[in-house]
Parts: sequence; structure tokens; C-alpha cells
Amino acid sequence: MDLQKRSESLVKAKKSLVDRAAADKLHKAGKFTAYELIGQLFDEGTFVETNAYVKAYANELGTSDTAEYEGVVCGYGAVDGRLTFVYAQNAARLNGAFSKAAAEKIAALYDMAKKNGAPVVSVFDSNGAKVEEGIDVLSGYGKVMKKASLLRGKVPQISVIVGNCAGAAATIAALSDISVMVEGASYSITPASVLSSCGAKENVATSEYASEKGMVCMTAKNTAEAFASVKDVLSYLPSNKLDTNVYTGVEDNPNRATPEVASIVAGEKYDVHSVIASVADGARFLELNAGKSAAIVTGFMTVNGVVAGVVANNPAAKDAKLCKGCMNKAADFINFCDAFGISIVTLVDTNGFCAECEAKGKDFVSASARLAESYSTATVPMVTVNVGSAYGSAFTLMGSKELGADMVIALDSAKIGVLKPGAGVAMMWTEKMAGAKAPIEKRKALEEEWELLMSTPILAAEAGQVDDIIPAEDLRVKIASALEMLSMKREFASL
Repeated sequence: MDLQKRSESLVKAKKSLVDRAAADKLHKAGKFTAYELIGQLFDEGTFVETNAYVKAYANELGTSDTAEYEGVVCGYGAVDGRLTFVYAQNAARLNGAFSKAAAEKIAALYDMAKKNGAPVVSVFDSNGAKVEEGIDVLSGYGKVMKKASLLRGKVPQISVIVGNCAGAAATIAALSDISVMVEGASYSITPASVLSSCGAKENVATSEYASEKGMVCMTAKNTAEAFASVKDVLSYLPSNKLDTNVYTGVEDNPNRATPEVASIVAGEKYDVHSVIASVADGARFLELNAGKSAAIVTGFMTVNGVVAGVVANNPAAKDAKLCKGCMNKAADFINFCDAFGISIVTLVDTNGFCAECEAKGKDFVSASARLAESYSTATVPMVTVNVGSAYGSAFTLMGSKELGADMVIALDSAKIGVLKPGAGVAMMWTEKMAGAKAPIEKRKALEEEWELLMSTPILAAEAGQVDDIIPAEDLRVKIASALEMLSMKREFASL
């Protein structure tokens, strides 16, 4: 073959990577090809495809049949200037069908990401496996699952569900650290039709259901919003577990006072998002798993440029007590932050444990143990602030000093104690109630006295469980100072 014919052959092969008819069909359905989806993620002109010409049955004669190219596009590029790897199922080829060759392409991509210490973004939109390959396609699923599993905790993995994600593909998506799902997409092991026939009372494959159950961290109205969320998440994350160079570019005065916090926490059912916004640089907070267990809020912020994961009780939740779901939610987030060296700020204001949750037969004890273990084994800087109430073992469980917090602060309005006023009076001050002519008024007065004397953060500070008691206006300054002081914790702890 002369050079001209060889060049023509290569050009023809390159053009055949995109099936225009299939792409047009997707567009009419309001969907995008893998190349178009990838374009929404990467900085313009930076995407480089890898293993572009892999085919299931390629041979020495070759073929120009675009249907034989695999239904996944792999490659790398820059997201806000940072190296990121991606694989995206391509609904314009074989309906995104998964095959053994596709698995080989994805496995090779994972290996490249591991060698270079860069995040992996996976995009799911497929009608399932290439079943004519038989057991080989099942082997391919297993290979990808193992690659994703071995990479957990080494580089961030983010999955984006833009279409159908069922069967083994759903398992692969669930292996990611953070997941984003577009409304109208489908996410389940078993097809929704089968689940319905098995008595499912709701469509468990929807984004609403996945968000409520914590199966996905974020939902989006469309793909543009989904990839914007991915970029936002990546801006807070290091490229790998050894990377310490994360800068979000949000400017704010580290000495900015927060006098508004006092009036916020004075409300009985205040929204902790307002407190977080007061503390965070530029009031910017990226919440994860907002649809699950609202009694705990988790997400990322920066304070004086330092990225921190936030774990916060939210009094505004319908039931603001600690339940199984919110404890597991907090534990998972703490473990993720610890894996990638992200500091943890815990904001405590809880009415204790949800007895109703345990009464309904949920595994409440194991969830509390998971949360305690997550705090206890974390090696990242941890700052805990008691902004409201913390009574009994809830005080211990929510990032106390005994569980590993490096710095524990309390607002001067915080209420900390072994017993709530009502329980304290009933158990410890029964003699003061004896002979009361107006027992209701007497009990109320004693409870107020208990709160004044026995629920003050001073007692916790005297016991060494609180390092400092501060006015609300100093909240941001003190958190910023603590995070700065702890910035070298991990490096020197191992010496």
C-alpha cells in the first residue's frame, strides 16, 4: 500500500469512529454521543483518546464497519488545567453495549490513571452487555470491578449516570467515591419492569430514589449541570492521596468576623447551612448526599484556602436526631476525607439519638459503631465545634476529643452535659422537688438552674474535653487558625 492510500485508509478509519446516523438519532432523542459528553467535561481542545480503534474481532484485514468499534470511549484531558481520565459509554455505537474488548479499554485506562495519580470519571449510558460474547463479557465486568476496587482510596473516582445503568454496570458505578445522576436516567441492578413485577411499590431506578437512599451523591437536571457538578467536586479534591496542592481560587478575609452566627444558632430550628456559609470562604459550600438523612449535612468548603470536609448536625431537619441513615452518611464521608487527606470540621448541635429509628428494628447500634470508628481511625486534621446542644453519648460520638479530634471548640452559648435538664432534674435533684407546692413551676425553675450550672461548656473545658470557649463572632477565625495549625499533622505524625 502506498503512502497516499495508507493516509486515506487512516482518515477513513478516523471518520468511522463517529456514526453520524446514530448520532443524529441520539440528538433527536435529546441525548449526546460519548464525545459530546466528554466535551462538556474537559477544557477545550485537551481531550486525547486512547485505544480508539479497538474492536472486538479486529483482524489483519481490518474493517470499516463502524458498528464493530466498541461502545466505550476512553481517554484523558484537563479539567481546569488538571489531568483527568475518563471513560464514557457511547450510545451511538452498539447502544453503548459492554463487551470484553470494552473492558480491556477501560482496564487500560485505570492502569494509566494509577500510574499518573489522576482522577477517573466514568460515564454510564448503555443498554447492557454484548450477550453474544457469552461468558467473556461477564469476565470483562469482573475485570473492571477489580480495577475500580483496587484504585479506591488512591485516586478519586466519580461516576456520572446519564442514561441507563443496570446490572453489573450499576455495581461498577457504585464503586466510585462520588456519583452524579441525571434526572430521567435509570440506575438499578434489576430492570425496573422486573422490580415492578416483584412488588416494588415505587420506581427504585429513578434519580429521586437513588438520592434519597444515598446511592448517588448529587442529581442534575441535565448533562451540562451534571458535568458542572463534577468539575465543582474535582476543584475540592486532590488528584491522588499524596497530592496536597488543592486550591479552589475562592478569596476571603481569614480574619472576617461572624457576628451573625449568634442570632442564627439562637433559633431552635435553625438551618446549619447558614452557619456553614458564614464560616466558608465566599460562603461557598458544596453539599453531598443532600437527599439522604437530612439530620446530618456533609460537603466541602474552604476556610482561608484550606479544603475541609464538613459534618454538621442540622436542627432544621424534620427529625434532627441521630438516626441510622445519618450516622452511616457521616461515617462514609469521614472515611472518604481521610483517604484523600482532607481535613474534617464537625459542627455539633444534636438532640441525641432517634429512639424511633431503633424501635423500628433498624441496625442502629452498628451505625453508631461505624461513626465512632470513622472518627477514631481518621488521621487527617479534625476540628470540632459545639455550636448548640450536645448531651450524653451524642457529645462523645460527634467528633469528641476522645475519638480523635485535634481541636475542640465551643461557642459560649453551647449546652454540653451528661444529661438534659429534664432528665437531670428527674434523676439527680429529686430531693429539691420534695414538698413543692407548685411542682410544675418548681420543675421548670430547677431545669433552668440545671441548664445554667450543669450544661455549660465550662465544665467540659475544665475536664479537658473542650480546648476553648469563644463568642460566635470568632467562629471563622478560630476554625481557620486551627486548620492552619494542623496543616502538617499527617506528615509529622508518622515520624
